[in-house]
Amino acid sequence: MKSFINPILFTSWLIFFTDITIGQFPEFQYYEIGHTDQMLLGQSSLTDLDNDGDMDLIIGASGSTIWWFEYIDPEKWDMHVLGDDALTDKGGTAFDVDGDGNIDQVSGGSWYRNPGNNADIWERFENGSIYAYDNIHGDFNKDGVNELVSVSPQEGSFVYFIGSNPEKKWKKIKLGDGVPGGISPGGIGDLDGDGDLDIVRSDVWYDNANGDGSKWAVHRTIGFIESQGEFGRSSRVWVTDMDEDGDADIVQTESNNKDGRVVWHENKDGKGINWYTHPVAFDLEQDMHSLCVADFDNDGDMDICSGAGPMTGELYKRLFIFENMEGKGEKWENREILFKTECTDAVAADVDGDGDIDICGKTWKDDVVYYLKNMLIESK
Repeated sequence: MKSFINPILFTSWLIFFTDITIGQFPEFQYYEIGHTDQMLLGQSSLTDLDNDGDMDLIIGASGSTIWWFEYIDPEKWDMHVLGDDALTDKGGTAFDVDGDGNIDQVSGGSWYRNPGNNADIWERFENGSIYAYDNIHGDFNKDGVNELVSVSPQEGSFVYFIGSNPEKKWKKIKLGDGVPGGISPGGIGDLDGDGDLDIVRSDVWYDNANGDGSKWAVHRTIGFIESQGEFGRSSRVWVTDMDEDGDADIVQTESNNKDGRVVWHENKDGKGINWYTHPVAFDLEQDMHSLCVADFDNDGDMDICSGAGPMTGELYKRLFIFENMEGKGEKWENREILFKTECTDAVAADVDGDGDIDICGKTWKDDVVYYLKNMLIESK
């Protein structure tokens, strides 16, 4: 892995910002979590797998092994094999499949039951889902059980309903054609304000027409990202209320694109029909293959983390947080928090429970997994 630290001091470093407003934005400290001994790492999730109150990290290799890293402290993460033979490309998502109170793992056409302790193996099942580029989950019929959304460019886009016995094949409903990434990590929200969850997929959004996930109406009203080439319509998306006006907006980055852009789409009518696109960051020469939307500086508004994807030039990989300067998404400042280190599908949460949002990342072309600890609380 290429990095800017002294190899003798490999355990950690502080990433300092050179902007004169350094006091207004947190530093992040880098810790290496571990190595997987396999490349092509996807399936990122941050969740509490062992019910101990802190976040653990799930990472999986394409079509192969899945690991979970148990958080002990910033410098120590215990590595466990979660399962093998994942029927997925890079898609994976973690939620309670069987309703036993433990977070399970779904990876495309396979899912793994959390045994509820760190000693027993995770039992593997096949659910009938496609070999997925992206997976996300949400409760589309309001029955308290999450459904799975799967997308692949070859097979299409689908919603899967688990049913009363999750060990049996799950019922599928087709949404539409597929894209090389376009629903992850947060492409679910109530876009039309009717009280149910809808789905964003790159250049369209699907209206949960009956409110129970049984019928979907397509709206082709977004239309921002590059649509041509092998990775046309490839993006990362996140539904959130960016301008704090009470409706759902969309944050979007161009992934699998070495000149990716970052924008957010304002839901002008609150119904998902009229959108206005606000620029966040252009001309950074990054494959924007990560997207995390969170309040990284604890000032009460949403910031955006992206950058450093595998199509970026090796010497120019940079991970940014775009700081929301006025709280309404109209003015942004670029905060570089990592460079010369790849970051594919980063995930963010308060890992250590100290009250600020941390980031976990990984490489695609290598086997490195790492933790960026937000030092906001410690600096006060």
